[in-house]
Amino acid sequence: MSNLLRTSALAVLISSASAPALAQTSDERIAALEAKIAALTGELSELKAETQKANQEVNKKLAATATLSNGRPTIASADGSQKFALRGIVQFDAAAYDGRNSPPGATDLNSGTNFRRARLGVEGTVAKHWNYVLTADFGGSGTEGAQLNAGYIEYTGWKPADGVNARLRIGAWATPTGLEDATSNTEGLFLERAAVAEMVRNLAGGDARSGVGALFNGERWYAAAVLTGGLVGGSGEFDEQVGYLGRIALNPIAGKDYAVHVGANIQGVLEVADTGAGSAKVTQLRLRERPELRVDGTRLVDTGALNASGLTAYGLELGAQYRNLQISAEAFRVDLDRIAAFNPSFDGWYVQGAWTITGETHGWNSASGGFKGVKPAKAFNPADGTWGAWEIAARYSVLDLDSHAPQVPSAGLKAFAGGVRGGEQTVATVSLNWYPNAVYRFQAQYQRVDVDRLNATGVEVGQDVDIVSLRSQFAF
Repeated sequence: MSNLLRTSALAVLISSASAPALAQTSDERIAALEAKIAALTGELSELKAETQKANQEVNKKLAATATLSNGRPTIASADGSQKFALRGIVQFDAAAYDGRNSPPGATDLNSGTNFRRARLGVEGTVAKHWNYVLTADFGGSGTEGAQLNAGYIEYTGWKPADGVNARLRIGAWATPTGLEDATSNTEGLFLERAAVAEMVRNLAGGDARSGVGALFNGERWYAAAVLTGGLVGGSGEFDEQVGYLGRIALNPIAGKDYAVHVGANIQGVLEVADTGAGSAKVTQLRLRERPELRVDGTRLVDTGALNASGLTAYGLELGAQYRNLQISAEAFRVDLDRIAAFNPSFDGWYVQGAWTITGETHGWNSASGGFKGVKPAKAFNPADGTWGAWEIAARYSVLDLDSHAPQVPSAGLKAFAGGVRGGEQTVATVSLNWYPNAVYRFQAQYQRVDVDRLNATGVEVGQDVDIVSLRSQFAF
């Protein structure tokens, strides 16, 4: 009994002594745990805030806006590094040819209609500096079918110097080969380019011409150098043509209401396409052109196929704009390296001008080295008394594809040995252009075409044609 009492007393003493210590240890642990929880809660709040900020930045980059500017659907990311747009062009032409004054036996040109261009394409930007374009053309002058018009990629991130924009491009496209070619075909003053400009642009350039090159421009200058190949979809070429293009354009005098353009260009064919089947090698070049209209696709001046090893074309450009008046002119020379015969030369020139009745101007465009088209200051809206933009234009052009051959028609007069009688074509054109808004355009045009051409026996096979034509267009 006494042992039991002693044991109980000892237990009570130990319990009374250890309780404060145990209580003190538990409070410290709880306080430490609460401190850790508070620290983790702070870290979690900071992580949550950082995550939310990162998500906002990601969402901002991924966010896209859709616009419909002047009829063109465009989707672009908020930071501008991604872009996608649709492009469309339709040009519907109608023409009436009157050749009653042509010499006997002249070609009968067909009046009618033609979808000159019917293009649909996409263009875009990926990763800020990488652009792409893909365009198909479903129109034509009656002999062409649906085909690729352009398909290329380019890199724009290289800045060789301050204020210099560079585009490194590969694929198939139409590099501007001159002043007339530097204006978009949706903004030209006339239904077609001047004959010599159109012919020259297709020697080593033109739509769907494969190539690799660099295009540069600053605020008041433009330069391009391109190595070109054959036409995409070209038939009958067993070894593709190899050529080059070079051009520089300057805007040396410029102000708010005026601009002056000077430029020079060169292009050449280094290797003529081989069109001979099998082991037979046939390298020929042919210069020819239509009378600045394609409702009837007949080419009235034509050198025929000439055996050749190469070609070089030179061009000079001059233009000016003062308020709503714009004039421009170009001259070209083409030297042909002929096989087993003399080397012929051909030339042509044009001068043209336009006056915008409603006051809009043709500004200078450094991205292409040429003049811009007209954009109406006020769209057509009779309710508000606005009528869009109106413009009148005139042009005179000459294309001479005769070389070492008599120029004066005379029955029985034969060409010199090896002479080329492609003919000489002059075209006088006047046009009235109406732009109801930035998408639509209508043109009414009159042409007087005079072709002097002798056949191999010296008989006149030229044309005297009056043409009235109309174009309806939308482009976005």
